[in-house]
Amino acid sequence: MRPLDLGGLGIPNLEIMAWALQARWQWHKKTRTNRPWTDLELPSHPNSLALFAIAVNTEVGNGHNTLFWSDKWLHGCSVENLAPVVFACVPPRVRKRQSVADALTNNKWVTEIRGGLTWSVIREFLQLWDCVEDFELNEMEDRHVWRLESGGCYSSKSAYRAYFQGSITFEPWKRLWKSWAPNKCKVFLWLAIRNRCWTADRLEKRGLPHSNQCPL
Repeated sequence: MRPLDLGGLGIPNLEIMAWALQARWQWHKKTRTNRPWTDLELPSHPNSLALFAIAVNTEVGNGHNTLFWSDKWLHGCSVENLAPVVFACVPPRVRKRQSVADALTNNKWVTEIRGGLTWSVIREFLQLWDCVEDFELNEMEDRHVWRLESGGCYSSKSAYRAYFQGSITFEPWKRLWKSWAPNKCKVFLWLAIRNRCWTADRLEKRGLPHSNQCPL
């Protein structure tokens, strides 16, 4: 169940499509804050959340619509990635709700760090302090960019295609599927190109009934 240009039959994989559409919920939650359900915990598959985290970059303005700990707003990375040990010392409730504006006010993010201060925590804390010390907010609204589209806005097509990144391209797909041949001929050629025809030697390898010689 792959796209035509990746060697499939163009039939959507419903499971992957569901992951792509769940990323749409996260996009609307981030970009349409006036919706009544934005404060609800939307059920999403881990693969959908991972795609959203990778695909969205944030340009901070006033910092009210950007999460300090989990959004990618600091040099194209999130605090979770830059300082994972410090991130683990912050209560989950704070990670999910604290905005950049709130965290930078009187350096409130420092007071949210809990637990013992090990050398790893102190080292990452100092690195994070250097990163955010001179960060300045402005009066502009925060802008979230979907990196998989040139226009910067979410599309289900780009989200679906993202799950096939790294797949091998099926070179003759246009000559095969854009031809005027009947569909049964196209499917037969597709099977032949991918070496999936049930020839006598394949039947023999699997112990299935087969003719001893080619009827052609």
